[in-house]
Amino acid sequence: MKRQFRPDLTDYLPYVEALKDRLNDDGLYTMSLTDAVKIAVEKAIEKVVPDVIVNKKRKKYIRINF
Repeated sequence: MKRQFRPDLTDYLPYVEALKDRLNDDGLYTMSLTDAVKIAVEKAIEKVVPDVIVNKKRKKYIRINF
């Protein structure tokens, strides 16, 4: 059975909540805290290690331009 990676992000909760709120302000779908963390990790991987391809397993984020 595959072990799940469950980091303790309690110290970062205000930052993750702020990110989630910002994503929910502009997004078509409502993002959870988990989705916000996944998006942040994906963006960091794209910037720091661009040769790594991330298989996204989260809600699709669609930005609405008002």
